Amino acid sequence: MIINNPKDLVEKIQKKKEINFIPTMGNLHEGHLNLLKIAKNKEHFSLVSIFVNPLQFSEKKDYDNYPRTLNNDLNLLKNNGVDLVFLPDSNFLDDSDNIKESINTEPLFKRLCGIDRPGHFFGVTAIMIKFLKLIKPSFLTLGEKDFQQFLIIKKLINKYFPKTKIILSPIIREKSGLALSSRNKLISKKKIKSAVKIFKFMELISERIEKSGLEYSELKLLQKKFLNEGFDKVNYLEVLKEETLGDLNKVPSKARIFLSATIDGIRLIDNYSIRKKVVLEDKTIKKT
Repeated sequence: MIINNPKDLVEKIQKKKEINFIPTMGNLHEGHLNLLKIAKNKEHFSLVSIFVNPLQFSEKKDYDNYPRTLNNDLNLLKNNGVDLVFLPDSNFLDDSDNIKESINTEPLFKRLCGIDRPGHFFGVTAIMIKFLKLIKPSFLTLGEKDFQQFLIIKKLINKYFPKTKIILSPIIREKSGLALSSRNKLISKKKIKSAVKIFKFMELISERIEKSGLEYSELKLLQKKFLNEGFDKVNYLEVLKEETLGDLNKVPSKARIFLSATIDGIRLIDNYSIRKKVVLEDKTIKKT
């Protein structure tokens, strides 16, 4: 079933138990379908939204160019057993009771994507507040690829929607290691061969950290080396604490490698969890 009107949605789901909400912007791929699969396997009531949120885009051109494949998306969802699809229209944000409500997410807003995508996470929190107030789901299933977004939404939920539990799905990758993304289709076949190096590059960094350690200053050198692999720009390459995105220090912490690069004019993001806890000691990142 497909619903467009928020009031109709509330009426439809008010008696449903264990609603598992999966927010998307459409142009669905196997990564999205895996989120739905998780909900189905847990026998939850699966509710998928498709809404290209203009507040998440810092440039109108990026918003206009975002792939929209609604008919295909609906067929995929139907074939994979979705219970309900919410397709709000463009006025969905206009009638918000408090769309500017946000939370203090420092330093999360000011790291990684928050630097080169100004306003992006305000857009994320604004739409999530609206969705969560409307749907009041028991579960929210998100993908690990957008890890910074997951941390921000987690903080939002802990403060305002404590009854909702987050389920985090692992990154779904192609055989080459490239993380599935709706933006991959916009990259030329020639350039996609370079894009697959993102995952291999993060694997290499993780291996260096675990085996011999990696001098912190080398990250800048590796960033320059990565540019020579056919990328337009490296937006960031950092190793940060997993729970807070804080800088590494002498306290052993779970950490992740975060990499964002632009290729063929398309901005890609990925991350890689380092298996062992690490420290920054004598200006070197090393396992404990």
